[in-house]
Amino acid sequence: MNISELSQHFAIPGHVEFIEGPGGLPQIRIANTTATALISVYGAQVLSYHRHGEDELLFLSERAYYADGKAIKGGVPVCWPWFGADPEGKGRPAHGFVRTRMWTVGATAQPEPGLTRIELQLHDDDTTRALWPHRFALSLVVTIGDVLDLALVTHNTGEQAFDITQALHTYFAVGDIAQVGIAGLDGSRYLDKVRDFAVFDQSGTVMFDGEVDRIYQRVQGPLTISDPVLGRRIDIDCSGSTTTVVWNPWKEIAIAMQDLADDDYRRLVCVETANAADEIVTIEPGTQYRLGARYRHSSLARP
Repeated sequence: MNISELSQHFAIPGHVEFIEGPGGLPQIRIANTTATALISVYGAQVLSYHRHGEDELLFLSERAYYADGKAIKGGVPVCWPWFGADPEGKGRPAHGFVRTRMWTVGATAQPEPGLTRIELQLHDDDTTRALWPHRFALSLVVTIGDVLDLALVTHNTGEQAFDITQALHTYFAVGDIAQVGIAGLDGSRYLDKVRDFAVFDQSGTVMFDGEVDRIYQRVQGPLTISDPVLGRRIDIDCSGSTTTVVWNPWKEIAIAMQDLADDDYRRLVCVETANAADEIVTIEPGTQYRLGARYRHSSLARP
């Protein structure tokens, strides 16, 4: 559907509107009495969320690409049906193919004041089956209110079971990565991608003084990002996952990325709700699997 048709079918006056974003890609702008948000229909990607009177929750690169076949750098990209490199080594795109496809709008709703719900959908077709030979129906349900709530639901509509790995690859905005700490991973084992997937055990709070790219396994309980510069904490609750990926590219990699400014690494941290590494999800025919994440932020005393 074009912008006019999307507006006719799914707009909610004063709350949900459809706009043409950069590169001509359709976007959904949400504003309710609690918060505002921006979602790209391309990639089903949340690009912005902030409660009224507060700082933006998500990082979005000012150099992000908005073009067919390109991933948008920032917000909450959806990695599916695999996380990381092509697991079969066939040269298929890293992190799967759904973050670079146009989704469809399934529904919009305002269930109560201060709460807005958007559902985006993607189904298999000849192009997806050429890359990954399975039938599926994928939906991302985004709820915008006092918290940002995401649910990625995979339906197996075929006749054979299939395996997936996946992630909500969330980029959080931070004041200064050198002062950020992540709690809730103490004692968790992780694979360190910076050091050829060597295995380590986390001790204490995760801090940053260089490139970090880690897959934490068997994570229990919620996580907290403490950001003294922005004066806030971000609480992360996950469901359908015991894997957390933590990433910051640091200076050298940021400089090499054309869709990041050289110093953007200072202003972002990725804490990703995932099924990755050995947490492989098998979905039987006619069944579904839900991966969920909820983000809530609150004040933290400034230094």
